[in-house]
Amino acid sequence: MKPRPESHSEADLALRAAWLSYVGGYTQADIADRLGVSRMKVHRLVAMAHDMGAVQVFIEGSPEALILLEDQLKERMDLDTCIVVPELPAEAENAQANLGRAAAHYLKSRLESGDVEVLGLGWGRSLAEMVNCLPVMDCSAVRMVPVLGSVVRKMSLNPYDVIHRLVDKTGGEGYLLPVPLFADTAHHREVLMAQRSVQDVMGVAVQADLTMVGLGAVPDMGHSLLMELGEIDEAAAESLREAGAAAEILGQFLDAHGQRVECDINERALGLSMEQLRRHHIVAVAGGEEKVEAIRAVLASGLLKGLITDEAVARRILASTDASSGFP
Repeated sequence: MKPRPESHSEADLALRAAWLSYVGGYTQADIADRLGVSRMKVHRLVAMAHDMGAVQVFIEGSPEALILLEDQLKERMDLDTCIVVPELPAEAENAQANLGRAAAHYLKSRLESGDVEVLGLGWGRSLAEMVNCLPVMDCSAVRMVPVLGSVVRKMSLNPYDVIHRLVDKTGGEGYLLPVPLFADTAHHREVLMAQRSVQDVMGVAVQADLTMVGLGAVPDMGHSLLMELGEIDEAAAESLREAGAAAEILGQFLDAHGQRVECDINERALGLSMEQLRRHHIVAVAGGEEKVEAIRAVLASGLLKGLITDEAVARRILASTDASSGFP
């Protein structure tokens, strides 16, 4: 075993070990000899590289059963793109990151194709996971812009934070939409949207070649990210339920038929309008049993060109279309 180079930090050794293992194909014994550490140390270093987010795993291709689900969803829901990931146990630590990895793989391929000059982005946990899983790339020519207000109370889910981290990984040009998700009143929305700084960013957002978004279920007492973040209160949530809201996409609430519901909060959402969104190539990243009805509602709206979801959701949606003559 060679003496360990003293100048190498633990993080540096972790990256070297990961490179030798995953790229070089070396055994733990080989790596231990090259780095001057024990085999147990190599194991810990590779684990450290994973914890640092330095190792991202993309698996090419899908099992035949998932490919069939993808094809059926594309045909029935008139989608250009559909990716279905295998269902993981709910207690699995990486269950939430499952969709993020698939979305990162899709985004990586789109960015590498060179046909995305402006990337529009929504917000939420699924997109945050997508950015976490995206490897470092050179996409300096791509402009990355939020399509809805960038200011929310939780930074890790903030649309601008998602873009900021994307810029770090890609070298692209990032934009900030310096307004909240929802204005206090419809009049305040008009005032904020008329600001020159907002109009400038919206002028870029409308040009998006690809828009990646998350989807939300209707806020209730048991589960709502919007309520968790303090963006809406229980009174607003109750009014949404009374109005028949079934899903949220980019701050807009839709009913089970994919129609925009008549409610105060929809008049206060800051960002691209439904008419503008219909001209976008929107790919949604959403999964989990609690999102089934929301995903069905947004699919019914015709807004989506692509969907990245999990196996359980795909089967539920297809089963619902088999059980009824219409959709939803």
